[in-house]
Amino acid sequence: MSKDLVSIPLPDLKPFPGSIIEPQMEWMKGCDGSQLACRVWPGQPGLPVVVYLHGIEGHSQWFENTGSALNRRGITVYAPDRRGSGLNSRDRGHMVSYKVLLADIEIILRTVAAQHIGQAIVLIGNCWGGKPASVLASENYKTTDGGQLPVLSGLVLICPAIHTKVDFDWQTKLEIGYCSFKGGRYPLKLLSIPLEPYMFTNNPAYLEFIKKDPLRLLEATTKFYFEQFLLTQRAKRTAANLKLPILLVQSGNDEIVNLTALDQWYANVKSKNKSIRMFPDAAHSIDFDPHWFGEYSQLLSDWILERSPGAVA
Repeated sequence: MSKDLVSIPLPDLKPFPGSIIEPQMEWMKGCDGSQLACRVWPGQPGLPVVVYLHGIEGHSQWFENTGSALNRRGITVYAPDRRGSGLNSRDRGHMVSYKVLLADIEIILRTVAAQHIGQAIVLIGNCWGGKPASVLASENYKTTDGGQLPVLSGLVLICPAIHTKVDFDWQTKLEIGYCSFKGGRYPLKLLSIPLEPYMFTNNPAYLEFIKKDPLRLLEATTKFYFEQFLLTQRAKRTAANLKLPILLVQSGNDEIVNLTALDQWYANVKSKNKSIRMFPDAAHSIDFDPHWFGEYSQLLSDWILERSPGAVA
């Protein structure tokens, strides 16, 4: 763990005091051998294993309430911090290529599968993490190295930022494109991420946490935004190739996701085993919502456990 990057405690999620089970901190190898921080909750042998991908500003600590709830049901959870975010100090807010991100996740999935032979693996993509998650789960996905990926037993998308309300103006988009192709240090120019704490939650304790969170990513490079654009376009085309069991969880009071466009995307998902659950007045980060958290975590746990080999729905 970098001396410069230290997390602050996540508040209790009332009325769930003491709900957090402290995860183990592990370092997993990325595609170039670099070390990536990962929170791990070891579960029961034979039960499903979850790999959780976080959003653009957040990191795996934001998932600790939900990771703890899943772990109480025996589910093993791996929650890596994306390269350049969370506890990963190298190249903060930068992405050389979105394919490097996909390659990192490929290695993590293979590592998890090797450590949990015979156990179902469920991929979760929250917010921005829904983009790489949907791409990796597509039936026609070709790995970056030509190798094989473990078979996924299910995909959970939580308020996925595949279609969003929040965006840059055209002038900023032109600047991103120009800097990305200009070369030199231009691709490293930092621009603020156009999100505000109130967009994530209306829970006062968690609003304060987000504002003070030293690991929260506030800026990203122009190259990051350009590669994000390419990844987003690819994610938008995944619906017809998502054939595995899929659960879409969405908040009704989402300041980030374009619900109308997401509904259309979901309608085009070809899976014969798909379901959607709306939490009507919840804000974007349901993991921080004291009213809905119990029902939300129960839904996730039940659905994931149904992916167990031999489980009866």
